[in-house]
Amino acid sequence: MNIDTIMQDLQNNANPSRKKTLIKAGATENTYGVLIGYLRKYANKIGINHDLAHQLWQTKNTDARLLAVMLFDSNRFELEDVVSLLKDESFDQIIDDFMFRVGINIKNQQLLFKLLIEQKSDMLNRAAWVVQVEFVKSKQLDSKEIIELIKQIETQLVSSSKHTQWMMNRCFAQIGITYDAFRTEVLELATQLGVYKHMKVAPNCTSAYVPNWINAVVK
Repeated sequence: MNIDTIMQDLQNNANPSRKKTLIKAGATENTYGVLIGYLRKYANKIGINHDLAHQLWQTKNTDARLLAVMLFDSNRFELEDVVSLLKDESFDQIIDDFMFRVGINIKNQQLLFKLLIEQKSDMLNRAAWVVQVEFVKSKQLDSKEIIELIKQIETQLVSSSKHTQWMMNRCFAQIGITYDAFRTEVLELATQLGVYKHMKVAPNCTSAYVPNWINAVVK
């Protein structure tokens, strides 16, 4: 299957409503709006294909990049490749998708975090915090490291840039969800900081306000 055939197929399966939603969320006009379910089936049909994924990424098309993320081989990425790849993307949904599907499976996660957090880019700093979210979620951090992480979040969360703040806040909530011993501290500190406290969400949805987030997950 070649790149021209795939791009034509994506265009043929354009969904105007999905396109409008993606663009409203921050995608560029170079978007067809292919439904995510179709992209997943397509990815399963193709299988892991690192070279083809890079060709799809180079089109700069939103749908092609979402598909590319599903085709990348994490074992073929060097850390510098990740920075180079993500520097070329400004849509947070694609960056998050790449990091949670591919980035967290790349070797040397500590070095990847350091490399991304040192970049003078809100988006790349957001990507760095995905690594921290995974560390917390998979309980790779001991109590001392969690204490240090909470202190870092306490001093940086309120003043962080928009995209970094979002993922740092997600990490904060994940600490309270994953580590029972720190849940009360996280809830109390999140209440004091008040980040996303007044966030409006649709009915039956949970806001990113950490106390609401934790209480919705931990029953």
